[in-house]
Amino acid sequence: MTRTILVSILLIAFTDVALQLDNALAISSVASGVPQSYRFFVLGGGVLLAAGCLFGFTLIGSTLIERIAWLKPVAGVALILIGIKLAYDYFRP
Repeated sequence: MTRTILVSILLIAFTDVALQLDNALAISSVASGVPQSYRFFVLGGGVLLAAGCLFGFTLIGSTLIERIAWLKPVAGVALILIGIKLAYDYFRP
């Protein structure tokens, strides 16, 4: 049981890091367009805002899925459809 929990935590951490990488690119591209004196505040604020949104939306989503029973299969189907569309767009000639 401990191994299963550890693997789950590592997978969640890996997914979180992967999702934060695109945020880092977006925040740094925005920060590169502001004057040097404001760059630190733009980077810090962007990271805090991204982390807050990630936490908030995860909390809201998990609460909704827990309270509304039919939402879990609907969310699963939505994820599958999104994956199919991403694969289709990637492999499309």
